[in-house]
Amino acid sequence: MHPENTNNKTNFMNLKIKLLAIMFVFALQSIAMWSATTSLCPVTLQCQQKPLLGNSHRPTKAPANYSIPLTVYYDEDSKQLLVTSFVEGEYPYFIYNDSKDLISQDILYANGNNNYCITLDSCDKGSYNFVVVYNGCVFMGTFVICE
Repeated sequence: MHPENTNNKTNFMNLKIKLLAIMFVFALQSIAMWSATTSLCPVTLQCQQKPLLGNSHRPTKAPANYSIPLTVYYDEDSKQLLVTSFVEGEYPYFIYNDSKDLISQDILYANGNNNYCITLDSCDKGSYNFVVVYNGCVFMGTFVICE
């Protein structure tokens, strides 16, 4: 065997080993990034009460587009609700425990595409309902505090 061919094979093997090492480190970082985001749990807001027509308890005849321009996540690590608004407006919200006791209430004043944090340090372990009023509709989502 020619010494030059042996040297090329060694260089090629070293290159393969380096490439595998880089791919392994990338895989480990991807797993670490994925596990870092698993503390976020989505809180899906669903319409519970449709808007009323005048003082009537009948639904309006407007098109049935009952959606809310907010996304809500519960962050287990920081014990906060993370709210993102996509449309300007005022969003009154209420937080109830599983006994239907009012725990917290306030209004989010959104300027569009903003993020808000609602701290839940005073909340004990249990299930909670997050209620938001938007365009005459009541939206509710549930989240659980485990610690």
